[in-house]
Amino acid sequence: MAEPQTTGEDRFVAGTLEILAWAQRNTRALVLGIGAAAILIFAVKYYVDYRQRLNAAAATELRVIHGQLQAGSPDQVVEQLRAFLIQFSDTRYGREARVLLAHSLLLGNRASEAIEPARQAMDALGDDILSLRAGFLLGAAYEEAGDTTAAIGVYEQIGASVDLRVQRTRALEAAARLYAARGDTDRAAEVYDQLSALMPAEAPARSFYQMRAAELRARAAGGPQES
Repeated sequence: MAEPQTTGEDRFVAGTLEILAWAQRNTRALVLGIGAAAILIFAVKYYVDYRQRLNAAAATELRVIHGQLQAGSPDQVVEQLRAFLIQFSDTRYGREARVLLAHSLLLGNRASEAIEPARQAMDALGDDILSLRAGFLLGAAYEEAGDTTAAIGVYEQIGASVDLRVQRTRALEAAARLYAARGDTDRAAEVYDQLSALMPAEAPARSFYQMRAAELRARAAGGPQES
């Protein structure tokens, strides 16, 4: 005798009955699972809302601090920024606050204190404006603190890492200046060679850098010096 054929409707009904039977056998687990999912969804939504509120509060506070710095009170701003970083360091405005802190400390002739916030804000050096500002602040802080080797290292890192020619030029000029100031004329000449290579062939700056490299090499060789 042939077995009765099973239609799609029959399979659907059978599947539905199996699901209902499973739900009846596992009512407690099902309720707990739904409850846990609801709690998770609520927690995620709460966290997203909390982060949005935190970032909004940080943005408002940082605008106020910017205004006070423009009004000319760097010492007061330093304390406000340190308090800001305690509360908002992990927001999207944390790096900007560290850059502003390093800048304020340099304005207040506190170069050694500016090193750490500038170093933290520099992070992974790239072409974004914050990391570049932090890099130049870090180089300036080392320079004013008397650590010429560290300052040169930062400037050369910028010169080797970024794609923006203006920023690379500025950084390598600072490195060449510091090499020459401490008497390392050979290395200073090499950096001026790098600067020359960055310039288009017809650029006046290219000839200037070539001239500076030649002057430094003449000085190293004990030849006549030009001012």
